Order: sequence, then structure tokens, then C-alpha cells
Amino acid sequence: MNFKDLNLVFFVKLITVATLIIIFLTRMSLWHVIFAAVRPVIYAFILAYILDYMVRFFENRLKLKRVLSIILSLIVSISTIVLITSLIVPRIIDAIYALVNAVSALDININDLFNQKYDNIYLNEIQQRIVDMVTPLIQKATDATGTFVVVILSRVQKITTGFISFLVALIISVYMLAEKKDLTARIKRLIYAYFNDKHSDWIFHVSRKAHYIFKDFVIGKLLDSLIIGFIFFVLLTIFQFPFALLITVIIAITNMIPYFGPFLGAIPATIITFIAMPDTPVMMIWMLVIIFFIQQLDGWVIGPIVVGDSVGVSAFWIILGVTIGGALFGVLGMFLGVPVIVLIKTLIEDDIQKRLQTKGYDGLEEKNITPRNKRKRKVKLIDKASLTKKKTDD
Repeated sequence: MNFKDLNLVFFVKLITVATLIIIFLTRMSLWHVIFAAVRPVIYAFILAYILDYMVRFFENRLKLKRVLSIILSLIVSISTIVLITSLIVPRIIDAIYALVNAVSALDININDLFNQKYDNIYLNEIQQRIVDMVTPLIQKATDATGTFVVVILSRVQKITTGFISFLVALIISVYMLAEKKDLTARIKRLIYAYFNDKHSDWIFHVSRKAHYIFKDFVIGKLLDSLIIGFIFFVLLTIFQFPFALLITVIIAITNMIPYFGPFLGAIPATIITFIAMPDTPVMMIWMLVIIFFIQQLDGWVIGPIVVGDSVGVSAFWIILGVTIGGALFGVLGMFLGVPVIVLIKTLIEDDIQKRLQTKGYDGLEEKNITPRNKRKRKVKLIDKASLTKKKTDD
């Protein structure tokens, strides 16, 4: 089909309606009931989407049967999770236990930390205000450890329920992988049955773009966080920081959130360092220095190589996606807001380019527009002749 005949009105309507429905449901108590019912299916789709890459590798590269490819993918994935869990989780639990004990035994006199007397009355007043502000925070942190174990125990039931939901989702994902061709064929039949050909082709065109953008962003950001976590752990080990593994895990996880992630990770990292080494507060400054160094390394070197090529948008659009996504859907929205806004921006730019070409303004202001760093992907369009034949065969 010729996508020049399409306009953006249909896509804008779909996005607007879907956004309004999601926002409306999330603000109602009914959403919790609906989400609890469909949560295993959503998790199953995510697991099937991730495992499908490995299944296709075994199926296409090694020429194995699909059933055997699914079994090998499950074995490799579960073995990797078990290995990482057995190596890292016990050390993290020990670190958290030691950290709780350190907080419980923490006896800090804030006045001893800020006991410098200045000749200037205003500096003394500022120092006293800092003491008055920090003291309640330290006291609350110390008091909170008394209920820490109770909170953990109260979460055991939810963790067990979540584990059961994960097992159910894993089983459903296996059936999704096994019946992938059947499910995709039925979805295609459904869309072409209820939409006209122009809108149906547009839906599949957008879905392919979304697939490439989400895949590249998630894989790129995951690889970037693993590299950052490894470098960070090496530096903390060299400089003999306490709780190096726990802090590294926090930094690696928060690094998945573009731009704001390093700042979010720096807060708990600094607090943990202060609790572990209250007598040497200068170590907090060194922790911030290391985080700042890692952030610059990620922003100028690692990020553009690993993630920048797959996202291909400026900092403004990334910050906009993180801000809007975080305001609507929290931490998950901060992460997924970036590929969503990249997809919307790409589709709008394509429509703008089409309209300018139609009006004879091809190349308008292109010299003032920063070119995309993202590699060009050829999205396979739908052949009308083969589609007609496919409909006849079905």
C-alpha cells in the first residue's frame, strides 16, 4: 500500500482513546479488579515476547523444532535466573541484614558533625538550621528499623502470591510461544475484519515500528546498565566501599531510568555509605564523585554507543518521556515513557514529511533539524497481492 495516502488522524484517535481509557481505569477502584484478573496474561505476554528471541535463535540458526527450541529457551532462562539468584541474592540479603543492624546501632550526635563555630552570626544560624532539619530524619531512620522485620514478614504473603502468579504466567507464555502462528493469524484476521484495509495496514505498520523501538531501547538500556553496574562494582571494590554489591545493584536498576536514574540511585547509595561509615563522612563525597564520574562516562561514551543508536532522540525528548510517563504511571512509566514518546515522535515526523512533500515543501528547515542517530530500519510493508491470496487461503 502507499502510506502517503494515510493521515495521522486515525492514529491520533486511537492513542487518545486508549490514553483516556487507561487514565480513567487507573483512577478507579475497578482497575485493581481488572488488573488482578488480566495480570497473569500481561506477564505471560511479556515473558513470551522476551523468550521469543531465544526461541527464534534455536529455531532459525540451529534448525531445531519449535517445541525443542521452547524447551531449551526455558532451560537456559531458568538456569541463568537460578545461577544469578544463588550468587547475588544471598550476598544482598546479608548486606541488608548488616545494614539494618548498623542503623539500629547508629548513635550519631549531629551537633558533633556540625560543631564548627563561625564569627559570622548568619553562618552559625544556617548551621543550626541544618542540625534541626537533619536530626529528625536520623531519628526516624533509627526508629524505622524496629518495624523493619515486621514489614518484611507482612510482605511474605504477597511475595508468595506473586510467585504463584509468575508460575501461571510462565505456563501461559509457553502456550503462547507454542501457538504463536495461530495467535498472530487470528489477530490479523480480527483486525482486517473490523477495520478497512487502509487502517489495518496502518496498524501493522505502527506495530512493527513499536516492536523495533521497544526492542532496541529495552535491550540497549539493559546492556548499558549491566556495563555501568560492572564498572561501578569494580571501582567500589578497589576503593573498599562497604556494601559494594548492594549499592551496585541499586545503581544498575535505577540506571534503567534515563537521565533521572543516576540521581535516584545516588540518594540511597550515599545514605548507605553514611550509615556504614558514620565516622568518615568524607566517603559520602567520594561516593557522589564516583557516581558523577560514572554518569559522565555513561552520558558521553557508553550511552551513545549502546543506547543512543537505538533511541536516536535528543535529551529533550527523553526527559519529556520520563516526566510524562512518571507522572502518569510511576517508575514503570518513567522507563516505558521514552520508547513511547520516540514512537509517537517518529510517526508524527513521518506524517509531517509526507504532508510537506505533498505541498512542495520537501526539505523545509532540514538544515536546522538535528539528524537522527538511529539507524534506518526497513519496515516491511504489506503486499496487497499476497494479502489477498492469504485471505483466500484462510
